[in-house]
Amino acid sequence: MDANERFHQLLKRDLSPLLRAEGFKGSGQTFWRKIDERIDVVNVQGSRGGGKCCINLATHYSFLPLEGGGLVKEPNKFKEYDCVFRARLHDSGESDHWWVYGRSDAEANVSVDNLIDLFKRRGPQFFARFEPFPHVFERITPAQLDVGDFTTMPTKMTLVRAALTLARIMRHLGRVEASRAFAEVGLRHAGSAVGLIPELERLCHAK
Repeated sequence: MDANERFHQLLKRDLSPLLRAEGFKGSGQTFWRKIDERIDVVNVQGSRGGGKCCINLATHYSFLPLEGGGLVKEPNKFKEYDCVFRARLHDSGESDHWWVYGRSDAEANVSVDNLIDLFKRRGPQFFARFEPFPHVFERITPAQLDVGDFTTMPTKMTLVRAALTLARIMRHLGRVEASRAFAEVGLRHAGSAVGLIPELERLCHAK
């Protein structure tokens, strides 16, 4: 058994039951759960160079377009990169974390144990950022975003992308004026993000 197979067998043994207990479905590398209009995703991403992996955490809402375009049709086929809100599992003081597969059973077990421990401590914290809905987004103001204050945003993203996302969410909630205000912020900071301008302009003029 090679290092990759050994590590992933251990991860399947320990991570899958943990996720299923939290309401996630799926197998292999990607797990998902649906809570009303919210879709949460946990994805195990292997390194292109091999020998290690990271954990992607993501959240999306079924009323929002997918990141690659299109609409949500089958949540069970959702991928982490389809989601608007994304982050990597890491400890405080880190921006990223990768777990090595190890060269032996003992090393693999230590690595998987560390991953499981961190997920238990930090995974639920990530998804808790989106509760309660819609209050978690109503507390963010266009003025905050306009000056680059992201302290109340659930995840990091560019200012223009955040403005567009919030404009869409407010529109879905029927908050037309708030939607327009966020869209106007996005247009003021659009710069080279020309691909987002048509949708921001549409939201600015929507009735």
